Amino acid sequence: MKMEKAQILIVDDSKEVLSALARELGDEPYTVLLAQNGKEALEIAAENEIKVIISDIKMPNMDGFALLDKVKENNSDIIRVVLSGHPDVKLILSMVNERGLDRYLTKPWHRDDLKNTIRQCLELYDLRTEVKELRARNSSQRQRSNHSAPG
Repeated sequence: MKMEKAQILIVDDSKEVLSALARELGDEPYTVLLAQNGKEALEIAAENEIKVIISDIKMPNMDGFALLDKVKENNSDIIRVVLSGHPDVKLILSMVNERGLDRYLTKPWHRDDLKNTIRQCLELYDLRTEVKELRARNSSQRQRSNHSAPG
């Protein structure tokens, strides 16, 4: 598995939440990058190979949904996860489904759920990447065989 060099990005406007999450994930086999707002998150995502982004929803200037939409525009491979303490879970889930987000985590989070969700997201990223590579390889092989076929 390729998890040892994986980088995940967590975005929340609360320093306390970010430091708590960084502490929880400190012993995991991936690098945790932190951002306090959407602009900072987009800069980090542009400069690093992020596999998973976990974002709070309620943030000033750019909310988590707008951020995750922008991340998808810039890099459709990144696994996008919402982290929310919003009391209306049905509303959040409908937004998650509507936007095609990959996962949803609640605040407060349960440590094991958090770690398992991130692990699953990293595996999903690797699987999607593998499928994409296989499709590209198959496509180029088909093109080569079509060109070499007698006309």
